[in-house]
Amino acid sequence: MSDTPSSRWAPDAKTLLWAFGRAHESDIKDAIREDVTRRGRNLGRDSDAYWRLIAEAAIESVLYDLMDKAREDGTTFPPDSHNIP
Repeated sequence: MSDTPSSRWAPDAKTLLWAFGRAHESDIKDAIREDVTRRGRNLGRDSDAYWRLIAEAAIESVLYDLMDKAREDGTTFPPDSHNIP
Protein backbone atom coordinates (compact mmCIF):
# COMPACT_ATOMS: atom_id res chain seq x y z
CA MET A 1 0.00 0.00 0.00
CA SER A 2 1.39 3.40 -0.88
CA ASP A 3 1.61 6.27 1.56
CA THR A 4 -0.02 8.94 -0.57
CA PRO A 5 -2.49 11.41 0.95
CA SER A 6 -5.42 9.56 -0.62
CA SER A 7 -4.37 6.22 0.91
CA ARG A 8 -3.69 7.42 4.48
CA TRP A 9 -6.24 7.86 7.22
CA ALA A 10 -7.37 11.46 7.50
CA PRO A 11 -9.02 13.05 10.52
CA ASP A 12 -12.56 14.23 10.09
CA ALA A 13 -12.82 18.02 9.70
CA LYS A 14 -15.70 18.11 12.21
CA THR A 15 -13.46 16.48 14.82
CA LEU A 16 -10.70 19.02 14.29
CA LEU A 17 -13.16 21.90 14.48
CA TRP A 18 -14.54 20.38 17.70
CA ALA A 19 -10.99 20.29 19.12
CA PHE A 20 -10.36 23.92 18.21
CA GLY A 21 -13.60 24.91 19.89
CA ARG A 22 -12.94 22.91 23.06
CA ALA A 23 -9.24 23.67 23.62
CA HIS A 24 -8.61 26.61 25.94
CA GLU A 25 -5.30 27.89 27.30
CA SER A 26 -6.77 28.37 30.76
CA ASP A 27 -7.51 24.63 30.95
CA ILE A 28 -3.94 23.51 30.28
CA LYS A 29 -1.55 26.27 31.41
CA ASP A 30 -1.23 24.97 34.98
CA ALA A 31 -0.56 21.41 33.79
CA ILE A 32 2.20 22.65 31.47
CA ARG A 33 3.73 24.82 34.20
CA GLU A 34 3.70 21.94 36.72
CA ASP A 35 5.17 19.43 34.27
CA VAL A 36 7.95 21.76 33.07
CA THR A 37 8.79 22.82 36.63
CA ARG A 38 8.99 19.21 37.80
CA ARG A 39 10.91 17.75 34.85
CA GLY A 40 12.96 20.78 33.81
CA ARG A 41 14.79 21.56 37.05
CA ASN A 42 18.21 20.67 35.69
CA LEU A 43 17.75 22.13 32.22
CA GLY A 44 19.04 25.52 31.12
CA ARG A 45 16.22 27.76 29.91
CA ASP A 46 18.08 28.41 26.65
CA SER A 47 18.79 24.73 25.94
CA ASP A 48 17.14 22.69 23.22
CA ALA A 49 16.23 20.10 25.84
CA TYR A 50 14.29 22.70 27.85
CA TRP A 51 12.32 23.87 24.83
CA ARG A 52 11.70 20.28 23.71
CA LEU A 53 10.30 19.63 27.19
CA ILE A 54 7.98 22.63 26.89
CA ALA A 55 6.77 21.40 23.50
CA GLU A 56 6.22 17.88 24.84
CA ALA A 57 4.37 19.15 27.93
CA ALA A 58 2.17 21.40 25.79
CA ILE A 59 1.27 18.66 23.33
CA GLU A 60 0.52 16.15 26.09
CA SER A 61 -1.52 18.65 28.08
CA VAL A 62 -3.63 19.65 25.09
CA LEU A 63 -4.24 16.09 23.93
CA TYR A 64 -5.08 14.70 27.37
CA ASP A 65 -7.38 17.66 28.05
CA LEU A 66 -9.17 17.07 24.73
CA MET A 67 -9.41 13.37 25.54
CA ASP A 68 -11.09 14.21 28.86
CA LYS A 69 -13.48 16.61 27.11
CA ALA A 70 -14.30 13.97 24.51
CA ARG A 71 -15.17 11.56 27.34
CA GLU A 72 -17.45 14.24 28.82
CA ASP A 73 -19.14 14.49 25.41
CA GLY A 74 -19.72 10.72 25.29
CA THR A 75 -16.69 9.35 23.43
CA THR A 76 -15.52 5.98 24.74
CA PHE A 77 -11.87 4.96 24.84
CA PRO A 78 -10.11 1.72 25.76
CA PRO A 79 -9.53 1.42 29.53
CA ASP A 80 -5.77 1.97 29.22
CA SER A 81 -5.99 5.03 26.95
CA HIS A 82 -4.29 7.29 29.53
CA ASN A 83 -1.26 4.99 29.31
CA ILE A 84 -0.45 5.94 25.71
CA PRO A 85 3.35 5.93 25.30
